[in-house]
Amino acid sequence: MMSANGDVSHTPPPSWYCWTWDGSNAAHNSNLALGVSGPDAITGYIWDAGGNNTVVGHRRWMLYPQTQIMGTGNVPTQTTTQTTNWEANATWVFDANFGGPRPGTRTPYVAWPPAGYVPYQLVYPRWSFAYPNANFTNATITMKSNGVPIAVAKETYVTGYGENTVVWVPLGLNANSYATVFPFGGTDTVYTVAISNIVGAPQSSYIYTVTVFDPAVPGADYFPPVISGPSQPSVGVSNAYTFTVVSNATSYQWRAAVCTPYNFFDGAESGLTNFTANTSGGYAVQDSSVKASGSYSFRLAHPFGDPFAPQMLTLNQVFVPLSNGTLTVKSRLGYAADGETAHIQVSTNGGAGWQDVFSQVGLGDGTTAPIESSFVTRSFSLNAFVGRPLQLRFNYNYTSGLYYIYPQGSFPIGWYLDDTTITNAELWTVQGTNATATTNFTFTPTQATNYNLQVRALIFTEFPLDWGPIKQVTAIVGPPVVVLNRLALTNNQVWLNFTLQSGTAATFKLLQADQVTGPWTTNATAVLTTNVPDVSYRYTTIPGGAARFYRVKTP
Repeated sequence: MMSANGDVSHTPPPSWYCWTWDGSNAAHNSNLALGVSGPDAITGYIWDAGGNNTVVGHRRWMLYPQTQIMGTGNVPTQTTTQTTNWEANATWVFDANFGGPRPGTRTPYVAWPPAGYVPYQLVYPRWSFAYPNANFTNATITMKSNGVPIAVAKETYVTGYGENTVVWVPLGLNANSYATVFPFGGTDTVYTVAISNIVGAPQSSYIYTVTVFDPAVPGADYFPPVISGPSQPSVGVSNAYTFTVVSNATSYQWRAAVCTPYNFFDGAESGLTNFTANTSGGYAVQDSSVKASGSYSFRLAHPFGDPFAPQMLTLNQVFVPLSNGTLTVKSRLGYAADGETAHIQVSTNGGAGWQDVFSQVGLGDGTTAPIESSFVTRSFSLNAFVGRPLQLRFNYNYTSGLYYIYPQGSFPIGWYLDDTTITNAELWTVQGTNATATTNFTFTPTQATNYNLQVRALIFTEFPLDWGPIKQVTAIVGPPVVVLNRLALTNNQVWLNFTLQSGTAATFKLLQADQVTGPWTTNATAVLTTNVPDVSYRYTTIPGGAARFYRVKTP
């Protein structure tokens, strides 16, 4: 219903398209989102930006301790020749335990962000603290950042959503826009929160700390699995490697990847050969009206009919930056309002999460002039991602505020991209991911080339940590390896069966001695029989004295 009507309502009227009693009942019992779906919608409920969300009601219902069962449903963007229906989400938040006994929680209160370590991506401008039946009317909130006092603005106190909750915004941030992210400088930041003058709770004041950190940066107590072993493993041979233990690991995985150099350039001349566009339609992603060079550029815009959907362009090739790797893009943000943001993003986990390397927000109502009247060359170091498979995408999205709809006039609307360049990178062709319960493995290269070996630890048998440092090896073709399999006495003859385990050999020699220490002489009368060409063979000779020892060697 929300998608079909382009609106959200907890009490949709029967006159709405697709109205049903079940749908109306679900709307009454759910958090609702329009323009986002799936995990993005859940993030939106916890974030709770906007001037109408000062009480963080969606967050309060998501974190209500009594709730044991939730249901969630999504509709993706639906585009037809007549109309576009936006993506939408409904998350049912009331179950039979509503108003029942409150279960034990990690802390007596429920806070967001919670006490302890919190990834910076999950800290939003509005902070909250909830306690059942408490009165926060006269509560005061103070905060310190690494021991330094910071400004706090208390939101209007309102009850009636989940547990009684006080909400505040630190650092003078604009909490009414999803474009506002909580600042993070890249290093662990400890925020001390003190709430006092609480009425109706076991304590009149509470103090707790939140440590905001980057989960992609290892802590000082993390020691990655470092691989030891031959730098020139032999092709076709099981080469032994070991690696250092990782604390609390239950098992490990290792992988080998063939490496080839990679440098990339795309000026949009070949259209979407190298990219995948996830857009709403209604406009051409390859554009000839505005370009930095050549005949074309790429354009992302918010089209009429679906202005709230993210417009994305993703590079198909996953690549691995080397030292001094760079990404360069010629970018021009045309007419764009304050609700529209251009993001250059990368992902190190297969697209499960994205981080900005650059972002640019439109201004005002976007009608005075284009944000940029010409292309700007933007260059970014990729040294922070050395040795990590990387995906690249351009994301032009709407958060809240004003936006510019395409088509509207002949002037440049949206975001233009040209001459995307990647240097000092390589491609990895992973030969397979293998499991090991111990801190050793054997690697059998199949060809003489360069390989990267890596190990990662698994926690609780199924949750992998990041891949450890790369061990670069160069596989070489070593000398043939001969293995004697069986010696038998048959009809006064000695049969020596052997196999060529690796390498190739055109001829062999049978050596013999009466003592294991030698001297060794060549048996020139022995007869060589081929059982399987290039694999298994047999020497036949006559017995010697009381004891005789044999060797088979290649020239």
